[in-house]
Amino acid sequence: MITATTDITWLTDWDEAVKQARATKKPIIIDVYQDNCGGCVRLEQETLADPAVREQIAERFIPVKLHLFNDRAITRDWQVFWTPTVLFADRSGKIRYRSVNYLPAAEFFDIMDIGEAMSAMRWRDYDTSINRLKDVERRHPDGALTPEAIYWRGMAEYFQDHNNPATAKRVWAEIQERFPDSIWAKRQP
Repeated sequence: MITATTDITWLTDWDEAVKQARATKKPIIIDVYQDNCGGCVRLEQETLADPAVREQIAERFIPVKLHLFNDRAITRDWQVFWTPTVLFADRSGKIRYRSVNYLPAAEFFDIMDIGEAMSAMRWRDYDTSINRLKDVERRHPDGALTPEAIYWRGMAEYFQDHNNPATAKRVWAEIQERFPDSIWAKRQP
């Protein structure tokens, strides 16, 4: 078991990260940074220094740090142009979710949960996806990222229920009731 005081071993080799992700079946969290970036400093010194964030990253993800310019062959393919950008890739190395700029630890947990959920959904691990998205809802019932989490939970439950539209619509009704002015209430068929 990893403790909150354990350092995260950030990889800097993308191929090695994908290799480890495949072997462990863990998603990859990628911190794209650059020099002289105030948001990168805040992310590193405040959010990524938080013991609970560190513990969750170490337990749940293969962590990678890439420099926007020094690793340009990779970051260009992902169309990263702002730092910090935190990306989430599934175990095959495909980017499934992104978050731009610094966020405090409380919201970063939500980003990690949505990122892991999106990666899990692509591998048909709907239980993990649904549980991570429910974690966002439990942690921040009225949070800024909660409507998005509910939306994607509707998708995961839809797929889990063999593409039953009634399942997604039932979940999406929550968004329309609780967050009628959110963009996620408008993204429904």
